[in-house]
Amino acid sequence: MSNTIELQKNYKKDGYVLIKNFFSKDEIAKLITDIRETSDKKTEADILDVGNLQFHALLMHKSEKLRQFISQTKVVDFLKKFMGPDIWVRWDQAVEKRPGAGSFPWHTDNSYSGLKDPHFQFWISLTKMTKENGGIWLMPGTHKKKIKHINDGNHIVAQIEGVQDTFIDAEVGDIVLFSSKLLHSTTPNITNDSRWAYVVEYMKADHPDPFIEPPYLMIAKDGKPALSYVDALPSQKKLVNKVKYLRASLSGNTYKARQRTLS
Repeated sequence: MSNTIELQKNYKKDGYVLIKNFFSKDEIAKLITDIRETSDKKTEADILDVGNLQFHALLMHKSEKLRQFISQTKVVDFLKKFMGPDIWVRWDQAVEKRPGAGSFPWHTDNSYSGLKDPHFQFWISLTKMTKENGGIWLMPGTHKKKIKHINDGNHIVAQIEGVQDTFIDAEVGDIVLFSSKLLHSTTPNITNDSRWAYVVEYMKADHPDPFIEPPYLMIAKDGKPALSYVDALPSQKKLVNKVKYLRASLSGNTYKARQRTLS
């Protein structure tokens, strides 16, 4: 793994870092088993499901095994290099791209979440990612830009010109940490096998999400794993955060469960 200063510089410049072999194949095999056990409990379609592109959201709240996985020491030690010592999880989802699944258009995740602050997308490759099976593409540096988006059905699509994209050639166990303000997309799966990724969205404890109902899942305190549910985040009481979401508060839009996505 690269040294911390280099990683931080690359993340600041490009909006992402790719880490090879972060998890072993055995760790991924166990994770897949836990995800399948939990996602099999899905009782209704996700608002973002499109044909053979399937989303399995908020699995962490249904599985102690997944909560332990996403708060383990190795993960916390990595994340705190970018986020600081106190971390909570606002969302997680397994994304399945079955054979024949279509593309997922260019977007930023903040365009879906409506948040003012970035969150950190911890993207785990559960299967080998290729251009043919609908792996992920990123647009380096766009986390620093204001990108216009428009609604397209249940999806939100970035209005962009002159795409300069980078394909993430990921093997099983590789991870990508990228900013929720970074443009990303996936292409169709034209193979005969499903492509799977597991995505966890981490936030600094100083940054709340007023659109998610409590309790909130904390995973780190003072740079150490500290898995617990809390009824309120200290950051919610800060004036700066109240001002950020004043319009949402006045419109009664806070604590409204809304779908978020990462393809």
